[in-house]
Amino acid sequence: MSDTNSGDSSPGHLHRLVLFSDAVFAIAITLLAIEIHPPHHWHGVADLFAQMGAKLLAYAVSFAVVGVCWFSHRRVFARLVRANGWLDAFNLVVLGLIALLPLITELLWESRGGEAVLVYIGHVALIGLAMGLVWAYAAFVGKLTEPMPTGEAVFVLLRVALLPGLMCGLTIFSLVKPWGWALLAALVVGLNLIGRRLTPKAA
Repeated sequence: MSDTNSGDSSPGHLHRLVLFSDAVFAIAITLLAIEIHPPHHWHGVADLFAQMGAKLLAYAVSFAVVGVCWFSHRRVFARLVRANGWLDAFNLVVLGLIALLPLITELLWESRGGEAVLVYIGHVALIGLAMGLVWAYAAFVGKLTEPMPTGEAVFVLLRVALLPGLMCGLTIFSLVKPWGWALLAALVVGLNLIGRRLTPKAA
């Protein structure tokens, strides 16, 4: 895995790594829906949604989580110019955690709150930290990225490492306290503005 000079860091390597990662994200997001089963007995549409409400809500949250993580993963890998064996290993950690998300989602709707919520948010936060590990290695150790200012690289690290857990926690909080949506919107807008200031404009 340490041999990165014998074709291991070729452009084709990075391309295949991205394709493999996209497939895992797609499978995970599909399994979220496959694991939802209708109740055996229901009477009318209102009763159906009353029985399935927790499952559908957990599905919606997890769908958004996978979408945010995929978007973050795509933006990280768009900045890379090559890959190597160490990047493969760190990326597999991210994908392994993504693949577990359908199981954690089932735990969320079966338990309906309490410790299951903490486990769920903790798992999503762990995905973000694993993504941060990928970027930290690529940008600061492996030198696999395009040239960029150090401040921008650090901002990307903080964003990819912390955003999934923060957004997940705020989303679940907002389902209980509606004013939490304002905090979530402020977080997204604030990060967007900071990113624009740190990212040089294209000539």
